[in-house]
Amino acid sequence: MEQRDDLLALAGRNVVVLGVADESSIAWGIARAFSAHQARVTIGYQQRFFSRVRLLLKEYPEIRGSRCDVLNEAELSAFFAPFREDPIDVLVHSIASAPAEAFTRNPSEVSLEALDSTINVSALSLLRVVQFAKPSLRPWSSVVTLSFQAASRAFPPYGMMGVAKAALESIVRYLALELGRDRIRVNAISPAPLETLSAYGEMMAISGDPDALGKIRGNLISNAFAEADQKTAGSRDTRGIEWLQAVGSHVRRAWALQSPIEEPVTKEDVAGCALFLGSQLSAKITGQVIHVDSGFSSSCIV
Repeated sequence: MEQRDDLLALAGRNVVVLGVADESSIAWGIARAFSAHQARVTIGYQQRFFSRVRLLLKEYPEIRGSRCDVLNEAELSAFFAPFREDPIDVLVHSIASAPAEAFTRNPSEVSLEALDSTINVSALSLLRVVQFAKPSLRPWSSVVTLSFQAASRAFPPYGMMGVAKAALESIVRYLALELGRDRIRVNAISPAPLETLSAYGEMMAISGDPDALGKIRGNLISNAFAEADQKTAGSRDTRGIEWLQAVGSHVRRAWALQSPIEEPVTKEDVAGCALFLGSQLSAKITGQVIHVDSGFSSSCIV
């Protein structure tokens, strides 16, 4: 453990993690991992999640937090202002959101308003965040964002979020080109499915639309819903947390069985990759999408 800590050399590093909504957030897992390696961590969150985030900050007083809505320029400016005097070593962007129709309608039927909202929050927000953070990013600092396999392969349940993630990955490459002159690297992590508030929202949107399930090609989601119905005595109607967890568990197991390493990916796995990308071990890696998916993206097991 001591040897690993020395290699990562994260103690005292100034780390900013945006997108914490609750304990299930990938962003929170990453924040905790950096804090465990003695980094100085500040998280950003939307005010609507404050009641949940407040409890996390109370439990982990060494982690600081401040509201930061990436669609609100005043909040972005206020959030990043203190870092002018205390520059950032690692900036993590873990933000995605979409209206229900982005998941439930056929691609050609999604409204332009819904598509605009999805891409604006889930992809273009990285540009906005970097714009405000750039004056505070040290040379050799690291920017990390979170993508998903649906950016490069059509994954039916993900709908227009896949389009947003494709845009996000392209933005990563162009930001890497821009910021490379300042010795700042930009990369994305693309994990396998994880149980998060966003994932639960997607499943709720699909389960709440009687026509949505029939539009989704393949059996993954329908089988997941059926298994969850059986395990939770048909609690889909109330879309309770137990039912959502059963759906998530099925999806993660099914995904793992189609991967070379037949094990579901955890938030700790993703956080480990973020630690590497935030350390100087990755100093010459930029513009890349790192897949943390048990090998799913590199194989075709049928």
